[in-house]
Amino acid sequence: MEASAQKSELEQLLEKNAYGEGLTQEEENRARELIAIPVLSKDDCWVCKMSCPNNVEKAIFDTGLCRGHAYYALVTRK
Repeated sequence: MEASAQKSELEQLLEKNAYGEGLTQEEENRARELIAIPVLSKDDCWVCKMSCPNNVEKAIFDTGLCRGHAYYALVTRK
């Protein structure tokens, strides 16, 4: 993958939520939709691997997070 490759819509929304001005209600609803019906990666969630290695979930494409941790990131703005 090239360094200039675009990030997914969900990745952009999570970054804006964590590092930007937060999300509008419309953007938050869209993020929830994308998390609810994810495009999964072949990679495992990096948070699961660190915190609960016996219960590792697949990551959502290019976020590095499983559905549960993506929801957590959305709610906590982390």
